[in-house]
Amino acid sequence: MTQHDVLDMFRERAAALGEIEPSQADIILRLAQLLADCRAALPPACFDEFTHIGAVMYQEGLGKFRARSELAATMLPQARD
Repeated sequence: MTQHDVLDMFRERAAALGEIEPSQADIILRLAQLLADCRAALPPACFDEFTHIGAVMYQEGLGKFRARSELAATMLPQARD
């Protein structure tokens, strides 16, 4: 199996999802549980690569959360003295 084959699988699965859009937090939790369940069966290099992918997803989600929080804070009416 090649990287291209897997990307095709991603595209097919994404198309089948339709309007379902789980949050990034939900996906990160699913990945964390999958890795917890499969750690003993994965070679250490694969486990490390999957945790790196999870870390990048987590970091991206955290950045989006911070951006939304900062935007919300700037949109709040300022208290007048």
